[in-house]
Amino acid sequence: MSKMRTRNRVICFFLILALCVITGVKISSAFLIRHSNDQREVGNEIDSIITQSTVPQSGVHEVVREIGNVTTFSIPFFSPERALVAIPADPWDILHYPVESWRDSRFELFSWDRFPEILIIDISTKELQDRLFKRLAFFVEKAGFRGRLAFDEEIADLHGWNAHNYQASDLANFFNTARRTNFPLLDEEWELEAILLRAGILRRDSASRIIPGQGAILTLTRESVASLRQRFLVHEGFHGLFFIDADFREFSLDRWMNFPEFGQRYLLAWFDVQAYDTEYKFLVVNEFMGHLLQLPVSQASWYFGQHLPNRIIAEDPLNRQVLPAREEVRDGRPFFPDLARIFTAEAEVFSNYVNQRWDLVAGRVWRTR
Repeated sequence: MSKMRTRNRVICFFLILALCVITGVKISSAFLIRHSNDQREVGNEIDSIITQSTVPQSGVHEVVREIGNVTTFSIPFFSPERALVAIPADPWDILHYPVESWRDSRFELFSWDRFPEILIIDISTKELQDRLFKRLAFFVEKAGFRGRLAFDEEIADLHGWNAHNYQASDLANFFNTARRTNFPLLDEEWELEAILLRAGILRRDSASRIIPGQGAILTLTRESVASLRQRFLVHEGFHGLFFIDADFREFSLDRWMNFPEFGQRYLLAWFDVQAYDTEYKFLVVNEFMGHLLQLPVSQASWYFGQHLPNRIIAEDPLNRQVLPAREEVRDGRPFFPDLARIFTAEAEVFSNYVNQRWDLVAGRVWRTR
């Protein structure tokens, strides 16, 4: 009798959910469901019902992922219609937008006014940014994880990014993989999906499957110091342009393919230190471009000739072998003039390109002030 009651409750729940999906009725608050102590038995009942259900998969996966894991749980339901609408803004204004004016105390959502298909989300804390985007970082970019959804415990002690950038196709793949595998995403990740659907970066096809729309999303946090916030937004901003502009991608690829081999070897060593998947050429080219444009050309000599080489060596002294033999000492630290020379020249080429295309330069993605 207990089994029959449990089965009937679950059937009723899915019938209500199916009715909501069919009629378009919004579930405005979280449901709480308490099931019997035998979670395995209840999970088996639910699996059986799902197999028979006519509710579209996108309407049930949020339920499935919780039922097998907790005794009392809430179903995250984030309606795209209720998600924030992005505020059009110049990136400089985003950097200085007062937190007290945020519509949501956790974050504020902007669109780049010149390129409205690029969203920029400014987040209150790094912890919240991790809950929204850390798993995405590993799924899209991290060596040993790319293409697979990592569980929280796998990546808890690993660094994600201080700021993020993702294109529509990777975002669609992420959420479709989660649905297909019943993966337990965080509530914040499902909320992100609703934001992306509202903005058109993600869309639903006629079968309610998530498909790529247009654009990309970039992130940064208020916990980063002002100078790094500025650098991060420049770096991520150029990634956003890379995602939406085919000519920029082709230009960047051509520059990478013709870049000196010793410069490639050095930069790939740095990407390895950062745990990028260096087998993914699209990512390598994107980061090559982003690193070259994130600072003014005048700082390229220091950054590529001294700062990064010393960080690579500090990570592992064996990395010295990927650096050029010629070495000098500046301000008491090793300096590699050959790296400084080729990266400064390349930064100049990229800066000229973005200046001609969009009136931007290395180190600046906002309007001239």
